[in-house]
Amino acid sequence: MSKPVFTVIEGGLLTAQKNAKKHLISAYVTDTRLMGVLAVYAHWRPELSAASLYDDAEDHDLHQFFYIDCEEMGLETYKSIVGSDREEIDIVEQALVGGLGAKKIPLTEYQLKGLLTYYKNFNKHNGLPLPQNYDEYGFVLEDEVVFSEVEHNVVMQLICGNITSDYQAVNYFLMRLFGRDYSGAAYLSEKGCPLDIYNEYHQATFCKNVIDKSHEYDDGAIAYLCESLIEMGGNYETVITEVIVKDLKIVGCRHCSGFAISSAEAAMMLAKAEFVTVYEVLLSDEDMDANIGELTVDLNSVMSTHENGRMFMAFKPTNDHVNSRIFRLSNDVKGVYYLTDFGQLLVSAYTLQDIRYMENKLKMSMLAPFLMTTAKYEFKEPVLFEFIQSDFEDFDDFLEYIRE
Repeated sequence: MSKPVFTVIEGGLLTAQKNAKKHLISAYVTDTRLMGVLAVYAHWRPELSAASLYDDAEDHDLHQFFYIDCEEMGLETYKSIVGSDREEIDIVEQALVGGLGAKKIPLTEYQLKGLLTYYKNFNKHNGLPLPQNYDEYGFVLEDEVVFSEVEHNVVMQLICGNITSDYQAVNYFLMRLFGRDYSGAAYLSEKGCPLDIYNEYHQATFCKNVIDKSHEYDDGAIAYLCESLIEMGGNYETVITEVIVKDLKIVGCRHCSGFAISSAEAAMMLAKAEFVTVYEVLLSDEDMDANIGELTVDLNSVMSTHENGRMFMAFKPTNDHVNSRIFRLSNDVKGVYYLTDFGQLLVSAYTLQDIRYMENKLKMSMLAPFLMTTAKYEFKEPVLFEFIQSDFEDFDDFLEYIRE
């Protein structure tokens, strides 16, 4: 007599919860498509028939976050939280959305599914894997929603926002070209405008751009000459492009010239003043850890860990830095708090207005009585990141070294 074969079947509340039909409470997408990235959020709740199995239906809500790289990686990251812990949700949201300078645009369930379907197909077309835990978010993609041309244009308007100046149109357009993001570039241009003039670039970073008016045509179109600093694989190039704009749309463009430059030359092109204020911390590490998070939570900050401390980079609430004759990629940064392992708090910003803003945030925080200002500096070029990447623990020792 053969032995019986047993099969383990998942059941009970776990199966009911996973398989329960979910009702969309709310969803949003960031309006950062032209920066090359998107963050998508969706809040789901099990329907009443399933939720009645639990003491509190909100404890089983599903909060989903998707991060999308529109240039290279497509649907790249998925994070989720089950339950209604607001602090936990805010932490994940801050990590994925905080640095984008974004508005949160509400989405209908149809738009949500269509947008995620689009980037699921993007991944498939480019041979890219989908994020882990597909079994948890796959229900959103089961019934594929493929936008019509009109629906696609409506969603593009939502995620791209309004173009308000020629400078903004030109900067975004060149950013999309160097990123080989032809869909984004097409949104900014009229049909027939060439979009493949820089298709030899791969994962190129648009570091800086200077726009100068060249001439105006009889029909009102304006030609601009643009000097762009591009970084690709650790190498830098200066590229000159003519871009023609009419009624905030790109109607023509051509490559004029370009040449490689050294890292030192690129550093000179990117150099700008940096203001740094140094504080001595009069709190224990544990108490400082407990309070600095509260300080940075309303600053659109993103935390990263380094060899000699932790950095809290605060971003500006919008991407208005793109709407400028001189564009710098780093101009979306409001300022930086850097807490060293040596008991120093370094605050930096690129303008006097921003360093005063960062200092005033400290003065109004619970940390104020436990911080003692020891020095204030104005540098002709940024030094904080050099310190972060160095082997020094003390900022004063680092400055003494570079003075010598």
